[in-house]
Amino acid sequence: MGQRLAEDDPSSRIDRFNRHGLVMAIWAPAVFVAVVLFHAGYVHTTNWWFVAAFGSLITAFCAHIIVNVVLKTGFTTRETALGSTILVVLTLGYLITILTAPDMLVDRLMMPIGIGLGMLVVVVVVSMLISFGPRRAFEKFDVVRDNNLRAASRLPHRGGRR
Repeated sequence: MGQRLAEDDPSSRIDRFNRHGLVMAIWAPAVFVAVVLFHAGYVHTTNWWFVAAFGSLITAFCAHIIVNVVLKTGFTTRETALGSTILVVLTLGYLITILTAPDMLVDRLMMPIGIGLGMLVVVVVVSMLISFGPRRAFEKFDVVRDNNLRAASRLPHRGGRR
């Protein structure tokens, strides 16, 4: 008999379920508040509502990071994929809106939402730099090295050529 995988361990499953519940308890109200604030910004034509909406999302992201630190975990692959997908869809929706919406709507929404989406990207990059350091943070995006099956591709980088 071999060791049981962590996924098969009942206590590990309960721990992952508890972490998931805690993360959802952070994100669900934050997203609800952000949607309400986005709607208020759209209706009242005031940029501060948009600032508050993006502030709600950034606060939830920071709370998620705190949960990861306290529980000594990281972002799961699924969380990373979901967050990336949502950010890409929102950015595409933003760009399509700029191209197709009436000029009055574009003039009113382009600046606050564009800056907010940009700030979300900055917060994610800064959190990666803080968590992993510059080298390991950018290695997360190095898909060429991950797909290279040669043994030399797994060696740590020791600087420039000699």
